[in-house]
Amino acid sequence: MRQQKRYQGWLSSMINYSGFLVLLTALLSSVVCLDVDAGEPDQRVDESVVSDQVRSSVGRLKSFGDESILKQYAPDPEREKDIQRLLPNYQVTQKGTSDRRIRDQAIKRLNKIQLTNSGRQMANNVVDKLSLFRRMPEVCFEVNPETYEYFVGHPDIVVSLWQAMGISGMKLRQTGKFKYELDNNDGTVCDLYYLRKSKTTNVIYCQGKFKSPLLKNPIQARGVLCLHSKFEKHKDGTIFVRHHADVFLRFPSPAVETAARLISPVSNYIADRNFQEISLFMHSISLTMARQPSWVQQIASQLPGVHPNRSRELQEIVRKNYQANQKRLATRWDEFQSPAL
Repeated sequence: MRQQKRYQGWLSSMINYSGFLVLLTALLSSVVCLDVDAGEPDQRVDESVVSDQVRSSVGRLKSFGDESILKQYAPDPEREKDIQRLLPNYQVTQKGTSDRRIRDQAIKRLNKIQLTNSGRQMANNVVDKLSLFRRMPEVCFEVNPETYEYFVGHPDIVVSLWQAMGISGMKLRQTGKFKYELDNNDGTVCDLYYLRKSKTTNVIYCQGKFKSPLLKNPIQARGVLCLHSKFEKHKDGTIFVRHHADVFLRFPSPAVETAARLISPVSNYIADRNFQEISLFMHSISLTMARQPSWVQQIASQLPGVHPNRSRELQEIVRKNYQANQKRLATRWDEFQSPAL
């Protein structure tokens, strides 16, 4: 409970995502109680020191639903150093961009992804009349592959976790095999469809009414998000994912498109920053499952608004994550103990 309260302010600040870009990226997130002992077992730091460092870093996070973001949205190098010191297996490897050449490459890649006829039609409906494009930063981080895949593929579990922790009033319910309905309680209401689900490529279509603190009134919009993921196994047995997301947006009128372009320097920053935070959450919850599984299992047993089978599925994911990490550590210990030949 103490650890949950410690980070509740941080988690709460990340729920107030603004704008359509951020809403899409939020669907890929997970909720995490940050594991301060994130290094290897032989590199642990005094808990009180690490706790102070984390509090300092968390204190510099801004609420992205706050209009103060308009006044100051510069990167925070000191915070990045704190993250790198506490979580060395997390790294932003490429910055976000809206470059035309990258956009054209992303469209070609989307066109090559195998979709159903209806899915292709929905994607083309956005791309053929594209208003804005953004490639989220590329992030590389250690994560259990099953944990990563489960959270990316089950956004209702993500939202239910938020509710179980008492930090979000967002509602997301599954209404079909690949369809979800979202109500963010701020004027944002939309339908989401998974056009493709796989370990390396996930394509999500979204349409509805979206509210942003940067715009006076809610706007209608459609969008497609393509999450591309690649897994890498390192020599010590740890598995990393390297992922980025391409976001394609279509607005209903030139006037709305013009307004969106005017605020794009801010909305792009918000989206990029949130995607990095989301990746950090994914990394951290995987570490928490591997090293402090009881806390996550306790939360998993209290998920509101989801089928009981989903709660059991999540607890099984936690168990497998923990067992995989224990097996990896045992293998490394055996290698350390064995004399060199």
